[in-house]
Amino acid sequence: MTPYFIGIAGGSGSGKTALAKCLKKHLGTKASVFHIDNYQKIGGKPPRLHGMDNWDHPNAIYWNQLSKDLKILKGGKPVIIKTREQKQLTNAKKALFNPKPIVIIEGYLLFIKPGIRKLLNFLVYCDAKDDIRIKRRTKFKHTEYVEKILLPMHHKYIEPTKKFANLILDTEKYSVQKCIEYILKRLHMSKNGSNFVY
Repeated sequence: MTPYFIGIAGGSGSGKTALAKCLKKHLGTKASVFHIDNYQKIGGKPPRLHGMDNWDHPNAIYWNQLSKDLKILKGGKPVIIKTREQKQLTNAKKALFNPKPIVIIEGYLLFIKPGIRKLLNFLVYCDAKDDIRIKRRTKFKHTEYVEKILLPMHHKYIEPTKKFANLILDTEKYSVQKCIEYILKRLHMSKNGSNFVY
């Protein structure tokens, strides 16, 4: 089995995580969700900017390990990942991630590395204006960080990657369910339901 990788990217608060979870629910047991936030340099040395850890810079991700694990998953084999609460050093747990026929990979910087993009079969970008995205944020609501780091990094690194997407979804205009409908219109299941073709 070679898993079919659906990549979902977009800025913080754009709805990518909600979309990934709802898409997985829609697809059922044949799908799983993989979060690249688990590859942030928690406890490591992320870049610094304005005296703060810059989690929105590409160098805040362990790309080599992420690439290695995605290639293993693409080969149909499981990987061991560390899961944790957002930005928390404690409660990190090792978990076995088994590949399903469809793996939904979500993350803000997912499309920035060519090598990672090549592993993805279908790329979806969740698009929303800055004020809407910031209003939606539920964690790490640090005003100085948002103004001096999150927004500038979004415009410099994340937003430009939507040009790589096969589908750009306006998550201000459309509900999660409607976004799922748009994705499924662009994809259709093979007869055995094990993978997508488009």
